[in-house]
Amino acid sequence: MYPRQLISIGIHGLLLHKLRSLLTMLGIIFGVAAVIAMLAIGAGARQATLRQIEAYGADTIYVKSRKLVGDSLRDAKRAGSAGLSLQDVAYLKAACSFIVDAAPQTLLDNKVSAGGREPRSNVVGVDPAYLRLTRQVLAEGRPIGPGDLESGRRVAVLAPALARALFAHRSPIGEVIQIGYQPYRVVGVLADLTGAEADAAEKGGVKVRTRDSSRDVYIPITAALEYFSKIRDTADSDKDPTYHKVSEVIVQVQSMEILLPAKRIIAKVLKRLHRDREDFELIVPLEILEQSRKTQDIFNLVMALIASLSLLVGGIGIMNIMLASVTERTREIGIRRSLGASQRDILGQFLVEATMISLTGGLLGIIGGFAMAQAVRLFLGWETVTTLSSIVLAVGVSCAVGVIFGFFPARSAARMDPITALRYE
Repeated sequence: MYPRQLISIGIHGLLLHKLRSLLTMLGIIFGVAAVIAMLAIGAGARQATLRQIEAYGADTIYVKSRKLVGDSLRDAKRAGSAGLSLQDVAYLKAACSFIVDAAPQTLLDNKVSAGGREPRSNVVGVDPAYLRLTRQVLAEGRPIGPGDLESGRRVAVLAPALARALFAHRSPIGEVIQIGYQPYRVVGVLADLTGAEADAAEKGGVKVRTRDSSRDVYIPITAALEYFSKIRDTADSDKDPTYHKVSEVIVQVQSMEILLPAKRIIAKVLKRLHRDREDFELIVPLEILEQSRKTQDIFNLVMALIASLSLLVGGIGIMNIMLASVTERTREIGIRRSLGASQRDILGQFLVEATMISLTGGLLGIIGGFAMAQAVRLFLGWETVTTLSSIVLAVGVSCAVGVIFGFFPARSAARMDPITALRYE
């Protein structure tokens, strides 16, 4: 029998019992839809993670100050360590040829005000390399330059949310703001955060920074260290004016291939400079990405296996309904065999019917999975990506389910004795 005839007979068999066929498909529809939706959520999370790493820089290492209190701080001071400092940054750039650039920053606990407004803000002392290494773009004005750094000039660059909070809709360029009791002139405004950086600031995920950087005000780090001081409290390194003058250093290396060796070398150099006191920690965003990928892959696998249980249930439903169909059509099988149909023809007829049920359910499941992924994106705000590979996988699995679970009923039908089948009432 030709394949076209087999398909035609299979479709005719399905249409004779439309409701029964539809109910049989439900397990396949829900299973395929669930698998596609889960894979779309996993692919979306992976893509968002990649964009976050690109925003932070795949070739960067973050050196952060580690808080010391009580005896740990006193011990570090006795050993001769002063925590992270500008001298550390200068030494690293001179001693490590693989470092392209390094940008120190220091966080200040001071209020920012202008025109009677005093919104929530973060005062950050930086050098000219900071905005470039953090991939931030100016909306207007200019960045902090080398001249500002050398002279400790009182200039400031505002992040977008803080600029709007202080000056509403007018341009803040040239305006004067108060940081603590010191006046600073605004010379630049940053563009709004987009993509991965905004996701990291709002939702979490792969986060390297712990503050909302859309409310930062950046001033030259030399001015920050000259005009502002921390609270004198020798029991806390974060408040001690003689310790950790630099809060964080962003180090850019030559390529991502040397990130791990570079991390080890930087750690050794800083440990020697700090007299073997580990009052710092190194964070590599790429390492966080790898850990996140592994976690996501395990999560995706578990969720896909759970969703696949629906496919197993659907396959059992197909086998059950095909066995019932074989019993109902025993006399038809006998007539066809007596007219010359071979066992292969009967096997092909019922196998095609089972595959058609499964394949149709798979196609409807693809539509349902895409709809579920879009609903997750719209209502939960999660990024989802429906890939071609997931669709091909769904179609392949649905066909396989039809063949595997339809084979036993089809073989039972093919092996029937024609004479016994003709006598069946």
